[in-house]
Amino acid sequence: MELATQTHYAISPGAAEALYVATDLGFWKTDSPATFCRDVQINDTAYRRLDPVYFAWLRSRLALAKEAAKSGRIDPAEFDELRNRFAGIEAWSLDHFGAQTIMAAIRNLTPKAYDPPRGETESRRSEPASRDDERIHRAIRLVDAIREKAVELGWNLERLYRHEGFQKRPFAADYGLVCYIGSKDRIGDVTRQAIEIVGPPPRETRLRFYNPDVDQPWIRRIR
Repeated sequence: MELATQTHYAISPGAAEALYVATDLGFWKTDSPATFCRDVQINDTAYRRLDPVYFAWLRSRLALAKEAAKSGRIDPAEFDELRNRFAGIEAWSLDHFGAQTIMAAIRNLTPKAYDPPRGETESRRSEPASRDDERIHRAIRLVDAIREKAVELGWNLERLYRHEGFQKRPFAADYGLVCYIGSKDRIGDVTRQAIEIVGPPPRETRLRFYNPDVDQPWIRRIR
């Protein structure tokens, strides 16, 4: 966690729940926080487990959005939506972290020094078309290898393979697993709920491509 005081808020093994929040203030809650890493990517959106410092950074971003709305740089209705989302995040944070801890994080935060969650797919938007052709064919071969198991678990072929027009519109909704496998990635665990994408060494970042056609028992939406 990037803070002037180098404070790191780790999740307690006995924690009952956690809130995961994206930079657009979309969020979901899980009752099984120990199951997940600090950052989780769901298809093309990266979420981070909320802690006091991340809350403080999100609050600083909302303040910038407020100024942008006042100056006409963003639609006021768009800001109202962000503010409504943040209200739910703020209520959860006060309940779980307490006002004193949150205020300390706000005072100590250096927004420019904070490294927010980023989707792995952002770096793939700029891959040259010729390299992307090679990448997509490699991805198809990787998915071929796990197709039988995935289908048995409840995945349909569209979720695995759909990639028509990928180069023109690579991150449209409902595009398949093959669109998210990088040129040096491999496939890890395959379950009914998600298929793991493992990045190249040495980091081997693990992302999950989730199946929207089945229930995800660890997510409870909050309004």
